[in-house]
Amino acid sequence: MAALSRRQLVQIMAGAAVFGAAPALAASGIDESGFVKIGDIDQWIAIQGQDRTNPVILYLHGGPGEAQSPFVDQFKPWTRDFTVVNWDQRGAGKTYGRNGAATPDMTLDRFVEDVIEIAQHLRTRLSQRKIILVAQSWGSILGVHAIKRRPDLFHAYVGTGQVVSITVAFTDLADYARKKATETGDAVTLAELARADALSPPLRRLGAMRHASKKWMLAEADKPYVRMIDDFKATATRYAADWAEGGRFSGSSVGMTMAAEDLRALGTDMPVPVFVCQGRDDHITGFEPAQAWLDDARAPRKAFVALDGGHYACFTNPDAFVGALNKYVRPLAT
Repeated sequence: MAALSRRQLVQIMAGAAVFGAAPALAASGIDESGFVKIGDIDQWIAIQGQDRTNPVILYLHGGPGEAQSPFVDQFKPWTRDFTVVNWDQRGAGKTYGRNGAATPDMTLDRFVEDVIEIAQHLRTRLSQRKIILVAQSWGSILGVHAIKRRPDLFHAYVGTGQVVSITVAFTDLADYARKKATETGDAVTLAELARADALSPPLRRLGAMRHASKKWMLAEADKPYVRMIDDFKATATRYAADWAEGGRFSGSSVGMTMAAEDLRALGTDMPVPVFVCQGRDDHITGFEPAQAWLDDARAPRKAFVALDGGHYACFTNPDAFVGALNKYVRPLAT
């Protein structure tokens, strides 16, 4: 390992990243975080793994604005077999804390270009020919656009909490809520769904359908994960305030973009291997819609993996999720 300067040693002892310098850990592992210039603004990333020779995953968080910087411990089960890169997206988490409400270019196109720039940065920084793209919920919209725009950067794409379209997701949720409400005699939900069905225009109707279905939206397996987020948001820290404000800022900036997006409009041809690992009880973006989308896709390789769990099954059922990565994706990254 190259000798570190006194300034670099001070940064390491303080827990700061030394991006661009020799790694601070033993040669086998890596654990760094800090800001890099992406899309002309400082954006936060963390690089963690037990063996730096492992394949590299770039994780695209959901939301919009559901940054993972407070929750990187959730990725520990992944880091034995992969080097995992978390990124607080433009307008979210620590990136929002650095740039605030003056964050420019909150557009889908700019987010996708950010993904591409980070992938290029990681190829150089971590000496990788290509990387693996793992995307959850809102992040899955960015991920599918990115692989179509720059397939040369990615070994494979893995979607979890995979979005097809918000219209499809909300309709699927309402159908599930209607079924559960009928089974349980939930007259309130049935009445609210009936009122929602009569509304127009379509976006107003969809919003009312989602609101009427909220009782049935969250899978039981997801509840501890959501409580973890709520507990963090309740802490009286600048970090938590930035996280919450970034979520509001991102939602107001690109929420309508997400609502209007339909990945089916991009066509069925996928230029890289595509895998979807979806929770059987995902009633936020939908299990069956994700399966149908992948069934229609034409890709060099593809597989749909049903996980026990809900929208956050990649975290609540990490053994099964990492097992799927090792079975389907790791062989493509050697």
